[in-house]
Amino acid sequence: MRRLPDKERNMERHTTNVVANILLIEDDDDLAELVQMHLKFQGHQVSRESSVAAGRNTYQQHSFDLVILDRGLPDGDGLDICHHLRQQQDWTPVLVLTARDGEMDKVDGLEADVDDYIIKPFSVLEFQARVRNVLRRVNQVAEKPTPERPEEEALNFGDLKIIPQLHQVSLNDKDVALTATEFTLLQFLATRPGRVYSKDELLDHVWNTNHAGYHHTVCSTINRLRSKLSLSDSEHHFIQTVWGVGYKFQPRP
Repeated sequence: MRRLPDKERNMERHTTNVVANILLIEDDDDLAELVQMHLKFQGHQVSRESSVAAGRNTYQQHSFDLVILDRGLPDGDGLDICHHLRQQQDWTPVLVLTARDGEMDKVDGLEADVDDYIIKPFSVLEFQARVRNVLRRVNQVAEKPTPERPEEEALNFGDLKIIPQLHQVSLNDKDVALTATEFTLLQFLATRPGRVYSKDELLDHVWNTNHAGYHHTVCSTINRLRSKLSLSDSEHHFIQTVWGVGYKFQPRP
């Protein structure tokens, strides 16, 4: 990561709109110092640990809005922390920083339900944009209705019910645990049933990015969402693939 010139730092300050309590788990002291500096410059509170064990311990003792972690930690793979959180039905957003750029490394991260995956080395502006996007998605889901922002109506599709203002999804009267990104994707498609969206369009509308290199993120999230919404007594899929075009939400007949 490079230090920002004054012009970019001023721009960075004015584009921040969500302040968060962040846990950084990174064993590279120089990188950790830079990450902390730029996060704090945005107004975030940052706690830093340098191992899997210390990261877990600190996470259990405090409340965090975002976890940023490295994979190659001294006592193990930082991804184990994400696995542990998801097994506990904890959907706190996780952003992975790693030098592992192999395709399977990225797949492993996405399958662990991380919210974003950044390959080292990376620019500060890209990093800040990713953090803002993750926090913005979570904040949009958590916002309560106000007189200026009318309460969104529940979406009912027979066995499947979606309540946007509660970030709640149920299938056959059983709650379905979704990450913030999965919920945003489902809500986006479900409010436009039958309409087909390409990977690029979904990246733009759901992930707020137009970087085609993240098509695998769309595919992985779609697959996880489809699995969580599967019906044991039916071959119907609410999220369907239109080969060569994209994906659509299709209510059960």
